[in-house]
Order: sequence, then C-alpha cells, then structure tokens
Amino acid sequence: MLILYIFAAVLGVCLLVFAVTYILLKLNMRPGRPPELADPAAAARTRWASYAGTVSRLILELRGMPWEDVYTTSSDGLSLHARLLRGRGGDNVILVHGYRSSGENDFAGIAQYYMARGFGVLLIDQRAHGRSEGREICFGTREREDVRRWVDFARANLQGRLWLHGVSMGAATVLMAAGEGFDTRVEGIVTDSSFTSPRDVLAYQMTRQYHLPQFPFVPIGTLAGMLIAGRDFACGSVLRAAESAREPVLFVCGAEDRSLPPGSTEKLREARGGRDPMLVVPGAKHALCWLQDPEGYARALDGFMK
Repeated sequence: MLILYIFAAVLGVCLLVFAVTYILLKLNMRPGRPPELADPAAAARTRWASYAGTVSRLILELRGMPWEDVYTTSSDGLSLHARLLRGRGGDNVILVHGYRSSGENDFAGIAQYYMARGFGVLLIDQRAHGRSEGREICFGTREREDVRRWVDFARANLQGRLWLHGVSMGAATVLMAAGEGFDTRVEGIVTDSSFTSPRDVLAYQMTRQYHLPQFPFVPIGTLAGMLIAGRDFACGSVLRAAESAREPVLFVCGAEDRSLPPGSTEKLREARGGRDPMLVVPGAKHALCWLQDPEGYARALDGFMK
C-alpha cells in the first residue's frame, strides 16, 4: 500500500509539472505585439532604452523608403508577408527578425547599411508576426521552412548574389534552414545572437524568468514540447544545423547578452570547427550589437562580404 501511495504521489507531481510546463510553453508560443520603437518615449521603456533616440530615428527613416509589399506561401499554407526594397542588381539580403519583434526593430541601422551598398533588401515578417499568418511561434523549427520559401522567392524575383542575416530567433532560423541545404546558391549567412536549440533557450528562461529548477521541468517540458509542436520543437538542434550548413557564417554576439545561455555563439562556431569569423561586441546586450557598435559591426560585414 505504501508503494501505491508513493507511486500516486510521484505521478501527481509529474502531472502537475507537465501541466505547468505545457502552459508556459503555450504562453511563450503565443504571438505578441512588438514594441513601437518609432516613439522615443515608448522605446525608452524597452530593452532598446539606451538607444531610444537613435532607434526611433532609424525606424522612421526605414518607413520613408519605397518598399513593395510581397508575399509567399508557407509549406503549411500560411500567407507570409515581407517588404522589398529593390537594389542595384548586385547583391540581395533576406533579413529575419527575432521573437515577438519586427524587421524594423531588429534591423534598424543594419537595413540602412545594406541599402547604402546597393543591396536589395527583403525584410520579412516571420510567421505569427506582423502581416504574416500563423497562430504560434515555433522558435525556428517551422520558421526554417518559411525562410527556404523566401530564398526561392528571392531567386525567382531578384538578380544577383543572395545573403541571409538573422537576429536572435531569426539567427537560429536561418541556421536551421541552411542546415538542410538550399536548392539555390546562398553566398553566406550572418547570425546575430542565436540560441543553440529551442530546448536550451526555453530551459534557460524557465530558470531565469520563472525561477523553476531544470529538473524535472526540462525533461518533462521536452515531452510537452513534442506533444505541442512535434519532435523538432523539443529536439531540434541549431548546433547540428550549423555543422551541416555549407555556407560561410559570420557569428555576432553581445558580450553582455543575458538572454541566452552563456557561450551559445561560441558553441555554434565550435560546431563548425572554429573556421568562421566571430564578432563579440563589448557592452552589447541581446540583439543590440549594431546599436552598441555600428562601426565595428559594419567593418565585420564589409570583411565578410568582400
């Protein structure tokens, strides 16, 4: 009888942990409205606060550009939106933003860098963001197929070389897409503030944000993730994808990034044998490397894309 009581208690705890992790995962997969950084007062209340005036000016500048609205369709039938600014025909770049953010927020300044050099710029809305359809954010596991659709779109509609540049979840997304190989040539990838796997970053945030112990929440959360969004969501590895990617990669990270497990970018680079360049920006927090040091970032891009 005692064994039965113990078994029932353990089962009850496991079910409770499963319920908590399931709810937390579903909450983290819900779309969220990105902050309106064009307003300096609003920007001052966000993680962009140290750069509020600069980022507001850059976003207003982007909004004044002659963008075209373009669309493609995801492998599961969603309408995906992007804004296209045509370049001078030599190079093109697909910019992939991060979690609950937007292209203009994450690429304010970076987009202008590319425009000034004559690049065509495809500024996409990730699924469940902006004007793209979708009801859940999948931390790159489904978004990687969307990037592949945008690569096909670019090849069909734009002339010249093609590059990919992702920030935060967008960085992980482009690496996961590259890990499967592209049907057309991609010159290279810039990955800024990428995590090593959805599981790793969610486990880290459970500990950091919700103060939950990794055991038993992470193993049970892995099971919950598989039930919610499939095996790739729980077991997908950006490390494996990075190792498999054929394209050269420029790794970028902030020295003061506390939103990712320590050493994430270094692990990604090591997975590729340490052969790719890496820029670590002193003083930069998560996904704010350009705003912290635009000159250093621009030099790294110039050297990588020459």
